[in-house]
This record gives sequence, structure tokens and C-alpha cells, in this order.
Amino acid sequence: LRDALMQQTAVYGSEEVTEFASGAFSRLTGGGSIHPDIAKSVLYIGALNGNEKTFGWLKGKLESAKSEHERMNILAALGGFKDAGIVEKVQDYILREVPGRNKFIPISSMAANPHAIPSLWEWFVSHLDLIEKFHPAHFERVIEAIVPIAGIEREAEVQAFFEEYLRDKGTARDVIRMSLEKLRINSRMRHS
Repeated sequence: LRDALMQQTAVYGSEEVTEFASGAFSRLTGGGSIHPDIAKSVLYIGALNGNEKTFGWLKGKLESAKSEHERMNILAALGGFKDAGIVEKVQDYILREVPGRNKFIPISSMAANPHAIPSLWEWFVSHLDLIEKFHPAHFERVIEAIVPIAGIEREAEVQAFFEEYLRDKGTARDVIRMSLEKLRINSRMRHS
């Protein structure tokens, strides 16, 4: 619970949590350690407040990770950057470097990052040919993460896109329908 709350409160501006997590992240980047129960949120908050150097450190840490759990925490953190230029580099890195079995993790994380959401739909559409090559279950996870949030304020465009997509390809039909329904619900909530 502490790990989940830390991440969300930092995203929405808690200075106290950000200061605590930033100190813990500094210990990590300096070769120290932190309690594993907060590792995921500390890594994410480090990225949230990070820069190019942070991105490079996370990439290096990903390459040297000793467990799949550690890799998953780092991959989730990659979705947390604020800077649009770094977000774009992370998106490219995901498609080129991240192992296929893990690509959906940072993408799903970006779909929960208010700083990455504005460009996520365009990125998805422009890289759909590569994203469609993900394992079918991972492709569905990406759709499920992106559409209900990144589609807000462009519902007609997203609906039209998937109507054509389903006519042409028909893959992930149930997940697409469910994601479009979640988008309609989220849009109604936003506008009420």
C-alpha cells in the first residue's frame, strides 16, 4: 500500500513524498540500497523528477538486473518521465531494446502518467505496425491501457479508428470493445 500511495501522491504533487523518494533514489544511484517494498515507487519517482542522466542510469540498471521482478520495477519506472523529449526517447527504446515479453509494462505505465498521456495516442497509431507484433496478450494489454485514458477528448477519432481496424483485421475484438466502453465511461466522468 505504501508503495502504491507514494507513486500516486508524488505524481499529483506531494513535496514531502517527492523529497523522501528522491533521497532514496539518490542512495540507489550512489550504489546504496533501499527497502524492496518501496523500490517500485522510488524508481518511478526518480524517473518522474529525472532527466537524461536518470534515463541512462535506468537503462544500465535494466541491463544488469538480476531478477525479473527488478526488471519489471525498472520498466514501470521508464513510463514515469515528465519531459516530452525523454518520453519520446523511452518510447523508441521500448520498441527497439526492451525484450518482447516486457514491452507492455512501460507502455502501461505511460498510460497512467499524466505527462506522457498527451502524446500516447499518436505514438500508438504511428507505431501500430510494430505494436501489433507483440504477443497477442501483450498487444491487448497495450490497447486496454492506452485507449480508455489517451482517447479522452478524441473519442470520435478513436472510435472511427477502431471501427476501421476491426473491419480490416478483427484482432483483439473483445478488448477493443471493452476499452472503447471504458473510454466512453471515462469521458462521461470527465465531462460531468
